[in-house]
Amino acid sequence: MPQLHYPVSPTAGWRSLLTGLALTSILMACSSSNAVETAEKDVFAVHDELMPKMDDLAKARRALQARLTSLDSVATTGSAAATLRRDEERDEVRRLLRNVSVADSLMLDWMGQYKSDTLATLPDEDALRYLDAQKVKITDVKTRLNASLEQSRQYLAKPY
Repeated sequence: MPQLHYPVSPTAGWRSLLTGLALTSILMACSSSNAVETAEKDVFAVHDELMPKMDDLAKARRALQARLTSLDSVATTGSAAATLRRDEERDEVRRLLRNVSVADSLMLDWMGQYKSDTLATLPDEDALRYLDAQKVKITDVKTRLNASLEQSRQYLAKPY
């Protein structure tokens, strides 16, 4: 029986295979970690977009409260139609103020419940699920906050 001549040791093939598997595992782990980092960046991109709007929300609240105070200070003399219009205006301002308060509360609640320190302790799959849920929540906050601001701006742009 002819003797086999290995250009390298017979265990070199196994070492190469094990090295390849180790490198693949490391790359997959890095890829998963990158996916978590990317997902977290996506969530915080929405958060960071909303933060400056919180000041706009506070300004809208103050302007709406001033408008409500003004409507409340108007004498209730005049026709029944004028009184009804004033009451409808008050109701609209109160509704807008509620929407502003809800948007503000949703943002504050989201920031309070977000757990970035816990995220680091989760397996990547669970971390990605958590971040997907957080993206849904912060996107809902964005929708509500933007709608509240836009409705308030439209109302405040009307002369009274």
